[in-house]
Amino acid sequence: MRRARGFTLVELLVVIGVICVLMALLLPAVQQVREAARRTQCRNNLKQIGLAFHNYESVNRVLPPSSTSRIDLGVWSPEPTQYALHSWAGMLLPFIELQTIVLQVNYDVSALDALNKQAASQIIPVYRCPSYTGPDYSNSAFYLPLSKKYAIRNYAVMGATTIGKLYLHPDGVFYAMSSTRMGDIKDGTSNTIFVAETREPEAAVWIDGGTGSITSHPYDQTSPPEYALPQVGINYTPYFVPTDGQGIDSKYGPSSMHPGGVLHLFGDGTVHFIAPNIQPTVYDALVTPDGKETIKGLLID
Repeated sequence: MRRARGFTLVELLVVIGVICVLMALLLPAVQQVREAARRTQCRNNLKQIGLAFHNYESVNRVLPPSSTSRIDLGVWSPEPTQYALHSWAGMLLPFIELQTIVLQVNYDVSALDALNKQAASQIIPVYRCPSYTGPDYSNSAFYLPLSKKYAIRNYAVMGATTIGKLYLHPDGVFYAMSSTRMGDIKDGTSNTIFVAETREPEAAVWIDGGTGSITSHPYDQTSPPEYALPQVGINYTPYFVPTDGQGIDSKYGPSSMHPGGVLHLFGDGTVHFIAPNIQPTVYDALVTPDGKETIKGLLID
């Protein structure tokens, strides 16, 4: 009777080595497939937001403002709960089939009022990128005294090309107390950015309009009146660190956790992936709705 022959130590080590090599080859492929799925879901979120903008404009004849209060009346101002501060994200809720959350929002008082705490704590899936791995709630010292659960969003409207313009002469579509109509977008909705992703972990509270809009360039306090660095703000950090108390620190502006760039929603409802190496003049042209620029050399898919 013959005895069964087992693996020798060398053969076992060879088998283990082959398995390890196969796993090393397979893991990146699996990660790429998962990221592709997350990016597709993020793209779908933006398309839903785009449709909501169009439906909002059809009903109200204007697009929602980034904030229903002035930009200098944010959570950093004295007694912020006395200002309305409702954001574009809050104004869109009735148009993205989130009636249960709509019923929790009291639009007659401040977005930061205690009556809106329950709504503010809701994590809204359509406002969250599945690739985002940051906190669910802001840890900023400005928000914690009001509530420990102000939920984060991963999308921000484009309000201007620079911080200086955002405060004084906004040249984007969405800014504080704006009333932009589709007909005001003379460059064409297919050439104008409405929304960019953001991975900002503290200032991007969805219910708060004070931080609802961002700019194409990062902040530079040494270069008035634009107060902007020359490069684009895509994945640039720190994006905005105020020195005069007028604002809340933002590590990121237009940004994402997708490899290679950031998804952007355009006014016609299309979504494009823009890389950080896009020319600043081109990015600025895409942010302005009536700049009359000739847009060439787009680095978008």
